[in-house]
Amino acid sequence: MSAPRRLSTPLVLALTSGMVCVGIAGFAIGTGGEPEPENEAPTPGEVLVDPSTPERVAESFLDAWRKREHDAALAIALDPARQRVLERRERDAAMTPHERELKQQVWDQMAADRLRLLIDASELHEDGTMGLSGLATGTFLGRPYEREMFFTVAPDGARWKVVDFDFGDILTEPPRLPSSEELRTPGAVDPAPTDDPSEGE
Repeated sequence: MSAPRRLSTPLVLALTSGMVCVGIAGFAIGTGGEPEPENEAPTPGEVLVDPSTPERVAESFLDAWRKREHDAALAIALDPARQRVLERRERDAAMTPHERELKQQVWDQMAADRLRLLIDASELHEDGTMGLSGLATGTFLGRPYEREMFFTVAPDGARWKVVDFDFGDILTEPPRLPSSEELRTPGAVDPAPTDDPSEGE
């Protein structure tokens, strides 16, 4: 198998825009309707799903994953990403009442802000999927936050879905978060440094 062809980000974006425009035009002609309007900016805590481009679907999936909005993530996921979401939803369903209460009080607040996904490189694979790498940036628990992100996305008609994803290194000092043991212990008040809620394991 030959090595994947590496395309510049501007070229990938141009090709993607062309594919999306053709798909939207075909949909409008076939149904007699107008193309859907662009989504408005999400309010804090809201998951806004936009599968119109590889970059937007990756950012939408990241937001849904961080906020544990499993239905939103499943709507834009293919295996193996879809299976990872299903397994995570099962783990959440198995939470004790205490863990679920802490999740609502702590986790939801930690993941309330949407991170922006800045793509550094795009790579078109022979199987039709596309690899994206970049940085998730924003504010996390009141601190500047940057983390390496990697996505594999695939076209699904005129839209895109996430096939797989991976979290890289945190490039800023991570905030202090409750450990798994503290989340299971009522009255724990001194959080220890752990990973952020993006992974949520």
